[in-house]
Amino acid sequence: MRFDRILRTALNILLFGSSFVFAASYTVQKGETLYQIAKSHDTSVEALLRENPGLNPQRLHAGDIVQLPSAKTLSTPSLTPSPADSPSPKASSTKPDWVKIKKGDTLAKVSRDQGVSIENLRKWNSLRGDTLHPGDLLRTQAPSESKGKNPAPKSKPPTANTPPPAPPAPKLVFVPPVQAQIDSAKDHLRRWEYIVVHHSGTGGGNARIFDAYHKERGMENGMAYHFVIGNGSDSGDGQIEVGQRWIKQIQGGHLASESLNEIAIGICLVGDFSHHQPDPRQTAALIELVHTLRQLQPSPRLKFRLHREINTRPTECPGKLFPAASIHEILD
Repeated sequence: MRFDRILRTALNILLFGSSFVFAASYTVQKGETLYQIAKSHDTSVEALLRENPGLNPQRLHAGDIVQLPSAKTLSTPSLTPSPADSPSPKASSTKPDWVKIKKGDTLAKVSRDQGVSIENLRKWNSLRGDTLHPGDLLRTQAPSESKGKNPAPKSKPPTANTPPPAPPAPKLVFVPPVQAQIDSAKDHLRRWEYIVVHHSGTGGGNARIFDAYHKERGMENGMAYHFVIGNGSDSGDGQIEVGQRWIKQIQGGHLASESLNEIAIGICLVGDFSHHQPDPRQTAALIELVHTLRQLQPSPRLKFRLHREINTRPTECPGKLFPAASIHEILD
């Protein structure tokens, strides 16, 4: 009976031009993450989540079946989809503001993959040439202030003896208000190795509130974190606050290991991400802050970790709904 159904389906394809979808799938192996699966199949975490509605990246198990977004549809009688039916390679519901450069990436490849002109990539990232380095973050969208405006007219090409003017630096949104406080530590910068992200586990809070609370718990140096990113409750949505531990360049108090506290910068996002996801402005501020700290200390390159990925005691922090795979894809 099953063979009869398959035969009827095949006849429908040949006689009536029906479509048949060959759905590519993958069986999850022990210990694999959605980020690793996406990377090994040349796709993104977002694309996998779109292809697998309801999939929880934090609850992958060995043997789970994940549908891959590379499934192809064959149409008859020509077996070649028309241009009108072919999905555009640039089609995407959202585009990332930043992409992380991988080995072999070129400016032309990023331009093609993201649907952005090379000229804009140079302008938004202050690039004088086409050289990219693995691990760099490249802005792929105009700063928020310029979105929706008509692009400026192209300037006349320089003469052979006149070098082109340097494009403006990419516009940061969340870091500039505290840039001076961040830079104040550069002359006595501690040799950090990690950046660790936490959530507060509370609906509200800010650096002042956390500082008072941690002092009550007996922390001599007050707030355990070096930075706090607000959620709009007791500070601005995406507002970065700089703690005294950063300004004085002293160890954190945010990890269970004293030796790790000596080399790990702590960033706390206000919110309880066991029950909801962080606000988009918070994650954007986190990306900007990590990028800024890496520029301030280019060597050794600061490694990004979630609290639960580095702590010596079991913890869920920064919450099961924190978009770990997406943030790792940008910051790793």
